[in-house]
Amino acid sequence: MPSNWDDRFTHYAESFLGLGPLWLCLFLVLVPYANDYSFCWLSLMAPQQTEFGFNEPISPAKWYLGLCMILVSAALKASWFGAWLQVLITTRLCDRHWKPPNNPSTKRIMQVDNLRLEDQMFRGSIPYEEGRRPRKCPFGCPFDLSDRVYHCTRWNRCLPVYDHYCRYIRSTVYLRTLKPYCFLLFILPIDAAYSTVISLYALCDTSTRWTAPFVGSIIACSLVVFIIVLDNFIDGFRRLVLRNCVGPELGEDKWTLAFKYQDNDEYRLRVHEFEENPWDLGPMENFRQIFGQRWWTWFFFWWTSETVLRYGDYSDRDLPYADFVTREFTDQIMPRLTGVAIDLPAPSLGGEGLNRRQSALSDIERRRQQRPGDTSTNHVGMITTRYEHGNIRRLVQGHSSGHDLGP
Repeated sequence: MPSNWDDRFTHYAESFLGLGPLWLCLFLVLVPYANDYSFCWLSLMAPQQTEFGFNEPISPAKWYLGLCMILVSAALKASWFGAWLQVLITTRLCDRHWKPPNNPSTKRIMQVDNLRLEDQMFRGSIPYEEGRRPRKCPFGCPFDLSDRVYHCTRWNRCLPVYDHYCRYIRSTVYLRTLKPYCFLLFILPIDAAYSTVISLYALCDTSTRWTAPFVGSIIACSLVVFIIVLDNFIDGFRRLVLRNCVGPELGEDKWTLAFKYQDNDEYRLRVHEFEENPWDLGPMENFRQIFGQRWWTWFFFWWTSETVLRYGDYSDRDLPYADFVTREFTDQIMPRLTGVAIDLPAPSLGGEGLNRRQSALSDIERRRQQRPGDTSTNHVGMITTRYEHGNIRRLVQGHSSGHDLGP
């Protein structure tokens, strides 16, 4: 029967997680009432009358302590609740009809579907239709997919850098919600731990008369922490922030990219497979990709990072790639894009020289390559050859003279 027990536990856990918004709202209402109002305000900042009808003296130390506890609690709850609201609004309202950027044909490095391309890869490259992307949605979305765009079955639409649909917060985790979602992962357990400490302190304080709210606060905090552990929030934070790996890419052991180049007025793609995540830029740079390049933007969940703003607007890619991808592109494609200049033949010693037009073009190219400050080019512009009475004579054309020089 172990499999039945496993199935039952999974079913109960999913049902419990499905009530995630209810537990969050319970935590958001019960904890401030118990800790901030009942303890910090009524017990520390504005003590009520005693059983004998006398007012308790207000202690300045307890008053400031209660004020600090309220401010810290308000800051923590405003951070994770505001991040949750942003995730909800962005998912359900802002990106209901998201489509890839309108400039898909300008990218030189693009992600490719993991298809069987043995025959094409054997030839080294495949034809490419300019303006199209080598990725299609397997669920029938009517557009080509840009890099790291995956399908969300919950909302039946493709989203950039899609990770998963979180039933706990009833929202989708993808490019535009990664930062507020990571704020929620980080700030919510801190708030739960902080609220638990305050509730325990209130239970141990002799001035506390009614202990039921604090017991309820501890239970609500424990539920939140349990849900965080059950839903693997910590693992998700480490995977998204430190390794830059989203859910659909977890089972990938190879990543397929295509390098676009032009060959005889025809665009082609050279397909290459990488055994490392091509978007893993290192822990610190991955962190900046989500939270922002400047350190002071890390503390504001609503401050959009550069990666979100510039997705699809980079000159030759949708998102920044690791250094080994750029090196591979340089080694494979850049030599194909480099042309070789062939110099015109020099005049022979047998009396045959360059005609006037070839000589003029040759000297013009030479003048372009010389420095503007070169004194030789200021005086002499170009040298041409002509026949005069059967002898080769040189004509010097310059700024100062046009003299005929002898042979």
